[in-house]
Amino acid sequence: MYSFSRIHRLFGLCGLAGALLFFAGDMLFYGHLGSGPDFHQGMLVTVIHASRERLFAGGLVGPFAACLCIVGFWHVYRNVGPSYIVLGRLMFALFAVLMVAGSAVHTLWTARGLAIKYCYGQSAPCADLLEAVKSYWNLAYNLGAVPGYLAALLLLGLVLFGKTYYPRWTVLANPAILLLLSPLVDRLPSPFGAILSGGFTNLSIAVFFVVSVLTTWNTSGDVRGQRS
Repeated sequence: MYSFSRIHRLFGLCGLAGALLFFAGDMLFYGHLGSGPDFHQGMLVTVIHASRERLFAGGLVGPFAACLCIVGFWHVYRNVGPSYIVLGRLMFALFAVLMVAGSAVHTLWTARGLAIKYCYGQSAPCADLLEAVKSYWNLAYNLGAVPGYLAALLLLGLVLFGKTYYPRWTVLANPAILLLLSPLVDRLPSPFGAILSGGFTNLSIAVFFVVSVLTTWNTSGDVRGQRS
């Protein structure tokens, strides 16, 4: 029979699996060896030569990955102190909305990839379609990221003020903090710079879940006992 602490850790590991599944989807879309600065050009070449099945598979992992990540963020919520349940629930709700939006945006990348594959370098109206899909995807991505940043900032504040079961240093693994490293990652050399640049957002979430599970390994049982 599994203890509450083991189940709690399993929730966190589900989040890690979801983030890695999102990353795998990214790599199915445009994964290639190369440098960070040349990622965009390499991405175009990869997508243009990718099969439709590869692009389909890259998008279809999105809903499954999002569900796993939502389970993972439940693990994060359970690490908020019992006196701050309301803020914890708000944080969890925001992260859940992020994942719902993230699933939609990730799945939509298949349409963007197909537009690139068949319309890149073509004349109107195909070029107009490519630009419209790109603009719509960017809009959806930016809007969907808002609840994620709000949740990450709320978590950062709770951790810094000692209102969670996380050590304060774990703010360094907060996804919003890790994403500040994006400009540096985009400059990494070949052969893995392009992989890290293209998948850095989801790798950041994966790192966050690793730190979340490891730093609360022995405290999750107490968290369960203090919840109604």
